[in-house]
Amino acid sequence: MGAAAVLGAAVRTFRLALLLTPLWLAPAAQAELYYLIVGGLGGEPAYANRFLAQTETLADAAARSLGGDARVTLLNGEAATREALTEALQGLAGTVTPADTLAVFLVGHGTYDGYAYKYNLPGRDLDGEELGELLGAVPAGRQLVVNTTSSSGAVLESWEREGRTLITATRSGGERNATRFAEHWTAALSSENADTNRNGIITAQEAFDYTERMVAESYENEGTLATEHPQLTGEPAESFTAARLAARVALTQELERMFAELDDLEGQIQALRTRRNEMDSDVYLNELQALLLELALVQQRIDDARGEE
Repeated sequence: MGAAAVLGAAVRTFRLALLLTPLWLAPAAQAELYYLIVGGLGGEPAYANRFLAQTETLADAAARSLGGDARVTLLNGEAATREALTEALQGLAGTVTPADTLAVFLVGHGTYDGYAYKYNLPGRDLDGEELGELLGAVPAGRQLVVNTTSSSGAVLESWEREGRTLITATRSGGERNATRFAEHWTAALSSENADTNRNGIITAQEAFDYTERMVAESYENEGTLATEHPQLTGEPAESFTAARLAARVALTQELERMFAELDDLEGQIQALRTRRNEMDSDVYLNELQALLLELALVQQRIDDARGEE
């Protein structure tokens, strides 16, 4: 890629960064990504088996992305109770820092009675208000919350918050039929077809676009009216890495070095954002632009190196 094209990529990255409003409260050199994956009540064997398989596949994708499962929490089957989910989120609230990132994937059935959304779990359900409060108590500076359940659109407004990208399988609580969203979201996190720029990373935006397309096509192919309409709101989803197609441990030493350089630059950018209110606006923007240009150059070297594999 020529210098002009690289500069153009940097400018686009810079413009995107200006949209990222949350202030990071710790250096990203210490930042970690955590996953919480939950499979709710199936209600009947076909759904129970489907939810179990989907959550296990999502957990595998998360472990592959992290190079291990130490920061992957999986709750499914009879273990996915209201108490277990509450404990898991409270545990994350005590472990995760504002510099960290959290991805939450909720699989299963949801209900909406016109007043309250409920996530169906073995035993007592967990209502949307309480679940929203538990998610909000986790101090991760960036969150990706994906609710794949029926009626999930009921939480679109109440679950919005700064720093969060929110995805639901439906546009309202009134779309009550079992959804197909989880099936295609699960596939997206391991699919080269979802990786539109072929860089080995599936962003939340890429995963959503793939899933939305596949859901629509599934209804069109059957000649039936779609009973779900996926929604995305909140922070720019293209900036959130939902999964990696290859574990970093399998990369070459040169690629590993460049990824470490990329992580360091992202850490400097996040640390700079913590000082945004203390700095002159022009100084802040100049420093941010310089870091973003360097970030774009490193990302381009990574893309070139992966293309040669």
